[in-house]
Amino acid sequence: MAELSAGERVRSKVESALAASQVNLASPSGRDQAEALIEEALTSYQADALSTNGDGSPEQLERIRRELRDDLLGLGRIAERMLADPDAQEWMVNGPRRIFKDTGDRIERVTDIALPDDRAALRILERLLEHVEGKRLDRITPLIEARLPDGSRLTAAIPPISSNGHVIFAIRRFRLRANTLAELVPLGMLSQQAADFLAACVRARKNIVVAGPVSSGKTTLLNALGGAIPGSERVVVCETGAELRLPDLLHNCVAYEARPDSADGLPGLSLEQLVSSALRLNPSRIIVGECRGPETMAMLWAFATGHSGMTSVHGETADHGLRNLVRFALTAGPHISTEQALDWLREIDIVIHCTRPTTFENGEQRFLPRQIDEIVEVQGVEGDRLTVNPLFQGSSANLEWLATGPRFLNDLEQSGFSAQ
Repeated sequence: MAELSAGERVRSKVESALAASQVNLASPSGRDQAEALIEEALTSYQADALSTNGDGSPEQLERIRRELRDDLLGLGRIAERMLADPDAQEWMVNGPRRIFKDTGDRIERVTDIALPDDRAALRILERLLEHVEGKRLDRITPLIEARLPDGSRLTAAIPPISSNGHVIFAIRRFRLRANTLAELVPLGMLSQQAADFLAACVRARKNIVVAGPVSSGKTTLLNALGGAIPGSERVVVCETGAELRLPDLLHNCVAYEARPDSADGLPGLSLEQLVSSALRLNPSRIIVGECRGPETMAMLWAFATGHSGMTSVHGETADHGLRNLVRFALTAGPHISTEQALDWLREIDIVIHCTRPTTFENGEQRFLPRQIDEIVEVQGVEGDRLTVNPLFQGSSANLEWLATGPRFLNDLEQSGFSAQ
């Protein structure tokens, strides 16, 4: 049998002491006790190393201490590394030895991280979920979505939902943080003139939709748009999973988060229910994180009754995003027709389209920085589709004002936008 390494010997001693004392690592006192046991085991190891000419160097002791703290008191070495990696925007675990990360400009396989088996992957998830109230992953709930304490989004599944036979999960991290539209300008997402225009739209209480494909910066932009809301306004945020930071940025802002049906029998609360309830909180503005279903109609009702607001929606173009909103509005019930849904969408003033362009280098797909490539005004309905008026041309830092409207330009000028 191979001799145990120094770290394994110290770990074994600490784990045996924890088990013998039945230490509860979830409690503050238990964590303090674990810290003391780690230091006690390290002191003992150092004394043995000195008497046997072992290593016992400060560097080795610190490495062992860090690994034990990560594994016993933190999220585990691999999870801690994932959440601390400054380059990773998303981690994708497809199996014990098939781990990938999105670095922002490419998706690459990570070869220096490997799990021994699916049980190790499940242990990582269990440790992550210890920090998320009311979430568990087991045979009763084999698929979960959760928000981690740092704001990252966790999606995980186990067999048979995961049909490749492995425990799989993805951790999406929101690295492009911007509290204001002005902070997005130096990042190349839009021009200063476009930022000034959008800030004026927010101040003028125009209804705004942010459209775009997956991972195109919709949440980041929606957060920055929210940062332009005057402090005097009452804002209610409704999301499926809390990702927007507006409750931390705006003093008179509260947030709702939807809840699925619980395995313990607790009924869920849908996003549609939350948007309807938000109307009773005396909001001047309602923000819906993303429209994917019947909450679309509840949001449009809020717009029609004098509550301005914002939302995001999946869309490959601004027009596609609007057509998706029509589809989602129809899910509110059989009493809603396409004509009615189109008519309700007249309540939307502006659609902004975000994109994440790609290129290929040596046959490999590479991602370019996220950018805005469309800002349009919703004008009306022609036949079975909404008509739009392009307001800016170009993309990214080259977005240029076309001076072709919008119909509420006077409102924007009164809110500080100069059309010159």
